[in-house]
Amino acid sequence: MDSSQKLTNTDVKKLNKNRIFRLIYNSDKISRQEIADQLGLSLPTVNQNLKMLMEDGLIEYVGNFTSTGGRRAQAITINNNARKAISVNIKADYINVDVVGLKGQIIYSMAVKAHFSKSSAYIEKLTDAVRHAVDYVGADADDILGVGVTVPGILDDEKQILISAPPLKAKNYDFTRLISAIDYPVVVMNDARAEAYADHWFNGKPEDEKIYIMLGEGVGGAYINASAIRNGVHNRGGEFGHMVIHPGGKQCLCGKGCFEAYVSEKVLSSELDMTLDNFFELAAQGNKNNSNVLDEYMDNLALGINNIYTMMDCDIVLGGTVAPYLKQYDNSIKERLVNDYSFDTDADYLRISDGGGRKSGLGAALSFVARFIDGVE
Repeated sequence: MDSSQKLTNTDVKKLNKNRIFRLIYNSDKISRQEIADQLGLSLPTVNQNLKMLMEDGLIEYVGNFTSTGGRRAQAITINNNARKAISVNIKADYINVDVVGLKGQIIYSMAVKAHFSKSSAYIEKLTDAVRHAVDYVGADADDILGVGVTVPGILDDEKQILISAPPLKAKNYDFTRLISAIDYPVVVMNDARAEAYADHWFNGKPEDEKIYIMLGEGVGGAYINASAIRNGVHNRGGEFGHMVIHPGGKQCLCGKGCFEAYVSEKVLSSELDMTLDNFFELAAQGNKNNSNVLDEYMDNLALGINNIYTMMDCDIVLGGTVAPYLKQYDNSIKERLVNDYSFDTDADYLRISDGGGRKSGLGAALSFVARFIDGVE
């Protein structure tokens, strides 16, 4: 709003309602007196807004706080079931569908075997799975905020085209047919970017500025500032996997010596004909081959992290399927970062995520929740 404009009484009421809702949302449980104290509002104003939020079904009372003398204060929290978003993760041979509530808690999950294709049958199988999930949780159409679809590839958001997705063996796939077949608003997001957003949602703070590097079958990520993802001019922001670290070296699927070719999950699993569990178990036991592979992996990982940190100068989070296995090597990775970097004497800017299981794939769906929270008034 322009500084020359004055807030009307209606504007103030809407602002207060949103501020109160956000404070409750960001608190596990809170009392009305705490709301008044933290926001500098009168108790009558707080009570009036709590009544409206309760009528909207957005909050609920969950017992009382322990008394410190006098009447025990009611505990107020967000109603997770008030609104729902649907997460659809497209993989090469299956589809994961999750129903997520307003607090980001998963209400229902299902997996459908389906080999990705451009066929009408594939679209029908996906949309049937979405309808089944909605029916299973008994949600009304008005309660569904939207469907977030994640795919392992580069997207053209404006034209709604999947430009390239090597794991799906797909190029120039037009998403418009799929989007129009789904009964709710749809957003399609790169899977690594969605994972980054989910990690930021569950582990970060709204004002945080971070780089997320997601180590999975491919390598991607995102730059997130104040909960906003930087997509880039061509929607390729965060494609860290295609940063060339060894020109003329080992080739990734794009044919160059990219970061992804050296630090993806495949380097430690399928290329060695073993699972990640097997690889790290043998490495921990002192297997010479696995230990050598892991040392080289961490050398290349540190090289890529240092390149990114030099350019961006902000905290970095490692996520994806490999990250939980790397937590035990946190000090070793940080030692490499310190030895190879010109400025810092520590590497406290790095955090290794413990994964998050199914929650890591909820990023696209959570974007609808974030939009809803912004719009409460």
